[in-house]
Amino acid sequence: ASAPTLCHPTASSSALVAVTRAMIAVLPAAGKAAAALVVAADVASRLQRSVPAWTIGSDAEVVAEAVRKVAGDASFWPTPWLGGLFSGHLQTIWYGLNIFSPQIAHHEDVWRTADGGTLALAWPDVPASVAADAPIVLILPGLCGSIAGTAHTLRAMISQGLRPVVLHARGCGRPLTSPRFSLFGSTEDLREALMRILTQRPGARLLLHSISAGTALMVRYLGEEGAATPVAAAFANCPGYDISVCLSRCGALYDSAFYIGVLKRHWLRGQNGAVLRRAAPEVCRRMEESRDMHSFMVAASPFAAAPEAPPKEGRGSPASVIGRGICSVPPAAARTEARPRAQTWSPGSSRAAARPSDAGSGVLEADASTVANAFAAYLSRCNPMGVAHRITVPILILNADDDPVCKPRNVDDNAPALLGGRSCPRAVLLRYGKGGHCCFARGLTAARWADQLSAAFLAEATTGAALDE
Repeated sequence: ASAPTLCHPTASSSALVAVTRAMIAVLPAAGKAAAALVVAADVASRLQRSVPAWTIGSDAEVVAEAVRKVAGDASFWPTPWLGGLFSGHLQTIWYGLNIFSPQIAHHEDVWRTADGGTLALAWPDVPASVAADAPIVLILPGLCGSIAGTAHTLRAMISQGLRPVVLHARGCGRPLTSPRFSLFGSTEDLREALMRILTQRPGARLLLHSISAGTALMVRYLGEEGAATPVAAAFANCPGYDISVCLSRCGALYDSAFYIGVLKRHWLRGQNGAVLRRAAPEVCRRMEESRDMHSFMVAASPFAAAPEAPPKEGRGSPASVIGRGICSVPPAAARTEARPRAQTWSPGSSRAAARPSDAGSGVLEADASTVANAFAAYLSRCNPMGVAHRITVPILILNADDDPVCKPRNVDDNAPALLGGRSCPRAVLLRYGKGGHCCFARGLTAARWADQLSAAFLAEATTGAALDE
């Protein structure tokens, strides 16, 4: 047998080895250069102002002028220690922590609804400098929110001479007293709250400030009412627009890793959980098994429905307020086209997702198919995008492209059609590059730019030309 042949490096292979060794030698230097570029980009981003892109409705130039009057180009310097390449996450987490929140005393005006639910208006104590006839700003918090998380907003409103008040929706601020709630609120409950304010303070100028999920309730209400609303102007902080998809687009870090736990603790524990489980244990089981916010909303949708009941007539009821001419809101029958009637559930119906019954005897029962029907009915009643084009009041909208909760895709999918043509003619959208979810912290002290801008805009809207027809 012949001896094995040994392979010797050729000139080309020797050159390849030499090049490889040279590349290995420069890798540490390249890594350091890349790291330096990343650090430089991070530092540079912390020093830049966040300048918004403006989208102005077809009849909103005077609204835009009001914004320019109080905020110039509406740019702000994002807080540098919450900035950099992860500014959206840092700002969002900082907003959720609610650190250094000012302490503001308040009192509640609590009442029962016709179906046995509980609503409340949380009125913060205001200094004597706020006029007795100051415009009233009704604040609509985000998911499960109450006055406890709105102190920065309250302070901003008070500093502009406005009188803020926070809506405590069913199960928020106070526990449930009937098995009915909605993650995005009820426009009927909002109407009742507004009428209660007008009954107690006739002639008051009403304004709305909404936060995150609270924007869905505000937009739905303003769209249903159209020109008939007593609200003079509104502000929306980081809307998600279409509620049929916005929760499913929330990043996993905030959705299945955080918010879903918040929802389950809030609605399925304590008195809220006791009321709901007593009424519909199977629906609650589906809520408990939900792995993300969207599936939780679908599972909970039967609780948003209720058998129709005529409103209570009498002193202070919405019907009696309208009858005395305190506001120009027409009777409910005149709003049927914009606001579909609540579905009435019949016992034993295969198409029903719920059935009315006496409290404590199983108000709601549902299987998979009927939950789907309930969710479809829920969207028809609650999705703001179905009626948003009918909004006529001046409204300022803020969104941020680094928002990890309400993703920029939501803005891309909805804003062009919403603010195009004659839809939402008096709306102005400010789309920032930075700001996170609802935070918009600015300067070294992390002051809340969104709250300050909203307060200044709403104060100007009650005195300037923005509301002139």
